Amino acid sequence: MKKLTLAEASAILIGTQIGAGVLGLPSAFKEAGIAGVGVIVAVGVLTLLTALFILELAVQRGGTMTSLARETLGEVGGWLMLVSISVLSYGALIAYIAGSGEIISSLTGLNTTVGSLIFWGVMSWIILMGLKASGEVELGLNFLLLGALSMAVALMLPKAAPQNLKNFDGGALISGVGVAIFAYVSHMVVPEMYRGLGDAEKTKKAVLVGYLVPMVFYALFVVAFVGALGRGTPELATAALEDYYGNLGKVLGLLLPLAAISTSFIGIGLAQMDNLREALNLDKRTSWVLTVVPPLIVYFAGLKSFISALWLAGTFGGLLYAGILPVLMYVKSRDSWSPKCVKIPHEVAYFVGTLFFLVFVYSLVSVI
Repeated sequence: MKKLTLAEASAILIGTQIGAGVLGLPSAFKEAGIAGVGVIVAVGVLTLLTALFILELAVQRGGTMTSLARETLGEVGGWLMLVSISVLSYGALIAYIAGSGEIISSLTGLNTTVGSLIFWGVMSWIILMGLKASGEVELGLNFLLLGALSMAVALMLPKAAPQNLKNFDGGALISGVGVAIFAYVSHMVVPEMYRGLGDAEKTKKAVLVGYLVPMVFYALFVVAFVGALGRGTPELATAALEDYYGNLGKVLGLLLPLAAISTSFIGIGLAQMDNLREALNLDKRTSWVLTVVPPLIVYFAGLKSFISALWLAGTFGGLLYAGILPVLMYVKSRDSWSPKCVKIPHEVAYFVGTLFFLVFVYSLVSVI
């Protein structure tokens, strides 16, 4: 397998993260004001720590998140990890298929279903091409994505009004945590990055870059859109650009989410394919089919709601796989070996795990 460059590895992580989640952050925190930005940064730091836990485990043991969970937490832990990753992955992929059809239809006039099929076909083919090809595509798409995000922030930031950022609703602040966690869930690609780079220190740099860049863009994106729109921020924040900038705003407001869901589809699909291949001992093509076909079937079966699929993925997949399980895995195995690249005290790991567990319980209670 061809090795990844540091830029390509960072691009895979950045691209996986900056997907549908960023587009919903302004709406999620529109009632929380500037405090919402604090939550976004805090969640970013916490998920960065759990991503580093996964990196240390990958360096020590190798394999995917599912095999790492099985080795550290037993068969139950391995299956729980596979299920949580699959819920997250399939929920996100369904959301991206649904969202892409609407965007492509708005840009080209094509039927929504046809647009979804085109998107699914192109992205699925890129995943089948493998890690190196995906990294190269992600690198190119990231320039488009970060450029579009920067332009959107630059257009809306001058319109921000301080009073819109002074709103504070504790309930909105807590409920927005789930959306913020979904915006950072990309842990499944960390073992892929290490495998592609073959160097622990380079991978650690890629993880740091891959988290800090989205963190900065998320914070600026929320300040710009909530500052400008306040409580009137729409679910898809970039939809407001057309009201201010006409056709330019419309095109930018569509290209940005299309680039975002494209990069996320590739990263999540690639990691899910490798997880299935290793967990179920499948060949590459079979694991690829099981990764990309089920979301398409569910989409045609009727779950075409972008928001519903996203909520399902974040609430019942992300919190387990990106929060609770990585902490348990790290704590369980820390005493059996000396850290090679990540040295984080147990007390910090316990604190992080407790926070994720409390949010998970709150999410379950809120559903009931």
